[in-house]
Amino acid sequence: MDSVIHLDHLVKTYTSYGRAVPAVRDVSFDVERGELFGLFGSNGAGKSTLVRMLATLLTPTHGRATVNGFDIVRDELKVRSAIGLVASDERSFYGRLTCHQNLAFYAALQNVPRSKIAAAIERVLDLFNLTAKADVPFQSLSTGQKQRLNMARALVHDPPIVFLDEPTKSMDVQTADFVKALIKQELVGRQHKTIVFISHELYEMDNFCDRVAILADGQLKAIGTPQELSVHVPRRAIYRIEVQGDADRIAQQWRALSSIDAVTEISRGITFTAFDVTLNAETSGVWLQVLQIVGECGGRVETYRRVDDGSLRDIIKHFTRE
Repeated sequence: MDSVIHLDHLVKTYTSYGRAVPAVRDVSFDVERGELFGLFGSNGAGKSTLVRMLATLLTPTHGRATVNGFDIVRDELKVRSAIGLVASDERSFYGRLTCHQNLAFYAALQNVPRSKIAAAIERVLDLFNLTAKADVPFQSLSTGQKQRLNMARALVHDPPIVFLDEPTKSMDVQTADFVKALIKQELVGRQHKTIVFISHELYEMDNFCDRVAILADGQLKAIGTPQELSVHVPRRAIYRIEVQGDADRIAQQWRALSSIDAVTEISRGITFTAFDVTLNAETSGVWLQVLQIVGECGGRVETYRRVDDGSLRDIIKHFTRE
């Protein structure tokens, strides 16, 4: 086994009003080189705190960890040169600078040789379909384009390890699917990078990650392949989906699928109709059928999100009841 990330009893505790507040509690695991590793947990589970320690943005209270063979405390500069970090709430781009100018600035900060910066920028802009936006000011981009540029910046120095903290959070369905395919097929499949993909949405892990770690209350509760973990967690799911087109026809064809328990219309506007779609088997194949029906009916998916918060709580409850 070729471990590229190693956590050894990692702890992070904050002090609030004189009280110690644990955020990460005694977490140990390894991520293998070239692995697409998922880190799952509800909001407040400790995922982002854990990743920020591994990215040297926070200092552990106790324990140790290595990234690409370098200690995250003693060798923080070497760790930073080996990683890319994408945060869903990134706000550090310069609004009036163009995409190219922003990337040039961050490439220089990452010590990309001046003679190679132009080629590096061209590579990542092409990778994320942003070449046409190279000379557009950052502040003029859409939310999804800004997030894609955020990912491009994380890769401009071609790091072997990339941490993606909810990278598809602000993207529409089509863009999110494009980015996830790029991660799996290009970054991991062809470039053999190690990806740590952080999310609080379980569906994003299914048939995507090689292995998944589940965090709850700052503790590691389970780790394994999605198939190994699926026997422990509920697979029934409800999604709120907004569609444009012949809503009645789309709903009728959804209801004809044996994998769908219920289709409930939530609201109908001039342009979009919102439905709650209840699946009885949460797999990528089922969800692909749901999306394909929209296209076959001449419609378009505007947004979708998971709304059965109870089932997410049930997942965490299962791993915290001991």
